[in-house]
Amino acid sequence: MARIACKAYLKAMSPWNIVSAFKKTGVFPLNKQAIPDVQLMPCEAFRDEIPVL
Repeated sequence: MARIACKAYLKAMSPWNIVSAFKKTGVFPLNKQAIPDVQLMPCEAFRDEIPVL
């Protein structure tokens, strides 16, 4: 099992995959529109009594 998991881990941690993840999230190069503002709002459990506008 460890051999299979290690192969999958090494494949997933390739330089191309890591760079691709940074691009997708908008971290590098910086893209402030990569994630819509609606998805950055806190969930209901963490909101105060006054709703977030």
